[in-house]
Amino acid sequence: MDIADLAVAVIGAVAGIAGAYFAWVSVRKKSPGKRASRTPVSPASSPGSGGTMTTYDVFVSYSHDDADIVTDLAERLERRGIRVAYDKVLVQPGSIIFHEVEEAIRKSAHGLLVFSPASMASGPVMNEYYVLLQRSMYDGQLLIPVIVEDVELPEFVKIRFYSDLRGVSDAVFDRRVDEIAKAVRRAP
Repeated sequence: MDIADLAVAVIGAVAGIAGAYFAWVSVRKKSPGKRASRTPVSPASSPGSGGTMTTYDVFVSYSHDDADIVTDLAERLERRGIRVAYDKVLVQPGSIIFHEVEEAIRKSAHGLLVFSPASMASGPVMNEYYVLLQRSMYDGQLLIPVIVEDVELPEFVKIRFYSDLRGVSDAVFDRRVDEIAKAVRRAP
């Protein structure tokens, strides 16, 4: 086993541990056999999972290979008044990335996942996907798929209306961002 294989193994193990922890945190807050309340409240004042107040309207999960388009997407959403959380704005020198991401997911009213071959091959993104999917299924939060490259979507994403940003003009990109912002604003 060389250094690269060891690094991949360590990253995979850390991603697995983080995913298990996210699942544990989500499950431990629910009493057996009961679902979370679906009382509609506005994101700015809504309790997040675990009763904490939301700080963000949407958490963006993505692969760093897609950072340029995600930065553009996040900036356009913010110009429309949507409070966006993603690692570029969360992580400061000395931060522990998994802790910052976990906290941001917990404090976000909804989730947006950017789908590309790179994101589907990323252990951390897949862990975030499972947490966002679980929150969508059990807590009624939005999981908004955004496709930026040709990719095979997971089955639970195929049933959702997605925003397609593959090769679109700037004007179409703006319209799609408007649609996402509108969906986030009207969601409970």
